Amino acid sequence: MDSRRRSSASTLAAPLALALAALACGRGKAGPEPAKVPAPAFPKAPVVLISVDTLRSDHLPFYGYAGVETPALSALRADSVLFERAYSHVPLTLPSHFSILTGLLPAGHGVHDNLGYRLKPGVRTLPELLKAAGYRTGGAVSAYVLLGSTGMGRGFDFFDDGIEPTNPHEATSQIQRPGMETEERLEGWIGSGGKAPLFAFLHLYEPHTPYAPPEPFRSRYASAPYDGEVAAADAVVGRLIAFLKARGLYDGALVVFLSDHGEGLGEHGEDEHGIFLYRSTLQVPLLVKLPGRMFAGRSVGGVVELKDVFTTIGEAVGLSGFPRIDGNANLLALAAGVPAPDRRVFAETVFPRTHFGWADLSSVLDGRWQYIDAPRPEFYDLVADPGELSNLVDRKPGPFRAMKVELEKRRAAFEAPGAIAQEEKKKLESLGYLSTGATAGPGPLPDPKDGVAIIPLLRDAFSRAKHGKPEEAIALFERLLRENPRMLDVWDLYSEVLLDVGRPEDALAARMKTVELAPPAATVPLISVADLCLQIGRPDEALRNAELARERGDATASDTIARALFQKGDLAGSEVEARKGLENPILRRKSLLMIARIEARRENYPKALEALDEILADASPGEVPIGTHYLRGDVLARMDRAPEAEREFLEEIRLRPEQVDARVGLSLVYAALGRMGDAKKVIAQMVDKVGTADAYVRGVRALAYFRDRAGSERLRREGERRFPADQRLKEPAD
Repeated sequence: MDSRRRSSASTLAAPLALALAALACGRGKAGPEPAKVPAPAFPKAPVVLISVDTLRSDHLPFYGYAGVETPALSALRADSVLFERAYSHVPLTLPSHFSILTGLLPAGHGVHDNLGYRLKPGVRTLPELLKAAGYRTGGAVSAYVLLGSTGMGRGFDFFDDGIEPTNPHEATSQIQRPGMETEERLEGWIGSGGKAPLFAFLHLYEPHTPYAPPEPFRSRYASAPYDGEVAAADAVVGRLIAFLKARGLYDGALVVFLSDHGEGLGEHGEDEHGIFLYRSTLQVPLLVKLPGRMFAGRSVGGVVELKDVFTTIGEAVGLSGFPRIDGNANLLALAAGVPAPDRRVFAETVFPRTHFGWADLSSVLDGRWQYIDAPRPEFYDLVADPGELSNLVDRKPGPFRAMKVELEKRRAAFEAPGAIAQEEKKKLESLGYLSTGATAGPGPLPDPKDGVAIIPLLRDAFSRAKHGKPEEAIALFERLLRENPRMLDVWDLYSEVLLDVGRPEDALAARMKTVELAPPAATVPLISVADLCLQIGRPDEALRNAELARERGDATASDTIARALFQKGDLAGSEVEARKGLENPILRRKSLLMIARIEARRENYPKALEALDEILADASPGEVPIGTHYLRGDVLARMDRAPEAEREFLEEIRLRPEQVDARVGLSLVYAALGRMGDAKKVIAQMVDKVGTADAYVRGVRALAYFRDRAGSERLRREGERRFPADQRLKEPAD
């Protein structure tokens, strides 16, 4: 363990020891002696909830850490009550935020992971309850994980989740936006409202991976980029607080600052979060600033839970008929001096099971002890061993048996995730939520402690694939698959890289492994195989796989069937399938895109534009199907509307920089306008930025079309050196 990690473990110990000394009175020693009064209430007070993702409490100065400066948060702490031992219920962004906004454990709200789950119907959220009480409700989030369609947007008048990719290859790896941009969106909403009380929710994705703080924090914390991102988040919070003060909202507001979960930072072999349930990923910062700075500077030492935030806000602002949830505490009552209840915090993670085929974990902890249920159970003394390095399970000390029995009673049955669309899965993977999608073999599920070492190797392989080192990525994927042949998603990633280097047959064989490994009723792997068949020009095979998916009940298969029939030249059959999807909200935009392609093939360009315009009329940029702007550009070019075509191609490239078709289309427009230098520049950028075998093949053909034989041959030879397996690069272009 390096010095920074030792510092993290030691700083966790200080608040614990302080808090335990004060357990008898339910508070820490800091701040003045609290009066024994009922929980204060502030009817109709403005409420501001600030969530900084992935923030460890022991990486903040007011929790004893000296490695980072946070002037804004430290000032907020001076105005607030600090909760020394606040815990998350799950070390993942989406389910943790739902516990905050519903007051329920994951079994209650139904969301156990970032992927494959949605908020249960009928579960009322804090913004819904506040809106019903006359509040304006607005939120802005910084990451794709918290899309409103998961149920996160339920009850918000304004919910800004419009996060778009920006770079080739890294386009989806950055499906998050800088906190300053998100804060600016929320400022705009706050400033646009009337006199109704407001509930404002700001979510920041700093300091989630990749740790890449902006300047001046990048230079200031060059050796500690995680801390640099903490400092960057502090600056964003500072700007919001300054805005609230300028609007006259801060003094009278109830402001809650927290994180959804922590970060492993290498402890217990976990660099990030989601796998384990140690305090490094469960303990979070929690500040509550009351109107008029009531109880400013106090600390509460008793154990509290993130689901307490729901109860605290609802009761503090006097919501009529607010639901009482057994086991939840009003944090303001604790701040007022009411003794903290004796209780144990329940936590879970199904991430090891749903992503890696390992055992899911659950845990209970109190002020001193933590029990973790795993194939090899763990029991820790959090006071004597704050870093949780000495497993006491064999000694069975103190309340071991009672905690084990309690955990068995509280643990809910495993709820499997729903079907996950390929595009959604890829976006979550690109955020760092990589998985193997491993299917369970015979016998008990493996302990995550035995498998965690493969995760850095998986991340390394994925990174090399993204950053233009496909052959190195292939070697790593093959090593992973030799040792772990049941890792479904690794076969899928391996297939993508094989296709990028011009090995379509090998890519298809790898993709077929996902069908073999998936559960018998699964349809997503079949659609994925069909899509690949279409990419490599095998429409009959695509059709067979898509029809099998439809036989298994997948209504989305009609889109793939329509594309397969289109590729076979059956425009009438393709149109029949496309029109089946017009009444399906999931398929409607893709179906319109398919109809536009059919009309364009028929040279009915006005009809094609009509379908494309219908897509754009009601879709945000992030909802526009891949290829929409490309096709619109192609149609406009064929109608001799070159300036408009140029704009459409540029927009497709902006939204999906890896799109080869749009780049080739743009180069053809420039050539038609006599801008041959610009046309060749687009091809050079395509090869440089996209860099796949297909980009080289298309570039060779484009330069040959421009009658640049020498340039075409040079590019062909370069492509052949990089992608020797791609037969398309063996012969000179016609």
